[in-house]
Amino acid sequence: MQKSLSIFNKYFFWVVLFLMAFIPLYPKFPILNVAGTFVAIRIEDFLIAVILGIWILKIILTKQIFAVFSEETNKILMVFFFVGLVSLFSAIFLTQTVIPSLALLHFFRRVELMLLLPLAVSVVTTRKQLIALLVAGLVIVSLVNGYAFGQKYFDWPVISTGNSEFSKGLILHLSPEARVSSTFAGHYDLAVFMVMVLSIGSAVFFSLKKLYMKAITFIILLSSVIVLVMTAARLSFVSVLIGIALSLLLTGKKWFILVMIIVSVAILAYPSQLRERLIATVSVSILQEGERYVSTNADQQQESLINIPTLLLQTSSSSGLRHNTSSNSASPSAESTIAAQISDIVPGEPTNITDLAVYRSYGIRFDQEWPRAIRAVIKNPFLGTGYSSLGLATDNDFLRSLGEVGLLGTISFSLIILTILKQLWLSFQKSKDKLIKYSLAGVMAMIIAFISNGIFIDVFEASKVATLFWLFCGFGLALTKLNENS
Repeated sequence: MQKSLSIFNKYFFWVVLFLMAFIPLYPKFPILNVAGTFVAIRIEDFLIAVILGIWILKIILTKQIFAVFSEETNKILMVFFFVGLVSLFSAIFLTQTVIPSLALLHFFRRVELMLLLPLAVSVVTTRKQLIALLVAGLVIVSLVNGYAFGQKYFDWPVISTGNSEFSKGLILHLSPEARVSSTFAGHYDLAVFMVMVLSIGSAVFFSLKKLYMKAITFIILLSSVIVLVMTAARLSFVSVLIGIALSLLLTGKKWFILVMIIVSVAILAYPSQLRERLIATVSVSILQEGERYVSTNADQQQESLINIPTLLLQTSSSSGLRHNTSSNSASPSAESTIAAQISDIVPGEPTNITDLAVYRSYGIRFDQEWPRAIRAVIKNPFLGTGYSSLGLATDNDFLRSLGEVGLLGTISFSLIILTILKQLWLSFQKSKDKLIKYSLAGVMAMIIAFISNGIFIDVFEASKVATLFWLFCGFGLALTKLNENS
């Protein structure tokens, strides 16, 4: 039995490593569409389910199931799942605020993703496996970055879930002004992935001894910064600064924070969509500046109240994507790559297209999504109104959690994160192995940066990055055990 278990653990590690590579690299092609939503079930869902099933069967047969789920983090995980079930019962039968099938789908998706945490803890048992994870990570990030550059400069295809039509698996292409998404389903997901990579990578970089490995890692991290800028994701740019700064502090490289600040200023000094959107955030959303459309007569004012276009404005496509109807089409002309459309602007909105996009992004959160979540909390403070009751997005993971599973669910979820951070920190303080110590620092920095992204983006519900988040947290906790054993 011990020999069989050893062989299983050895090969199952490579299965999980394959999963870690498959999730970011395989585009989000749908397999089964779910009625009532454009979220689809995809091949990675089946892959994760099979791997989890094998792992659960293994710990049952080896009588380890009670040992696994008696660990502190896993016990809180089970409490969180239990609160989710109680919230579901309340939402379906008491408040009647959800469609049962959709609510169950959302619940099981969370269970599916979060069970990867204890699974990842159990598969990394040697230092060689840690090295294999880091090397595989460099290869994966290189491929993701390479595909992003290919989309931008060589017209490589895009698979997006930006709207209900795109999510059917259409083969799309970027227009010149569009933001890259690489193998992810959207530029925000790609940006969050880059934040995770740079937070961990900036710590691990300083643990490397061989010069050629430092050079390779530096080039990959530099390309990741460029890809992050190409996504023009404002919050992710701020989050990556938090993640890198924390990594540098934990690894004792405080002087490099000054270098990071200088590089950040240089990035923002160079003309880009990222700079334009950050400036617009401050000037339009915070300071309320910028040229605004003013109605010239009473008719225009009344039309704007019922959403009738009041001003015609020539703009580029809002999605930045185009769909080639011919599979063998040549390189597109300027007319085909810049899709002209008419935008309706009502009185009080900015007339500049970048300012308008930032203004509406701000308004969607503060005027619709966040108040909706607050109303859900007021309706049922302890259990919320159930998974899926707030729609597909709230653009604030903390308000979404409060709205869907209430104070009980949010507190138990927060305890999971805090417990992970506590265990990583305690092990970090004791660690003598530089590679393990700096890897622990990187995972802690990644968690903080990931959470900061959750202020304006539902990162814990974005399947690709959420899957990787729980895997990385699990790998980090596995290092704490490796640290203890050594």
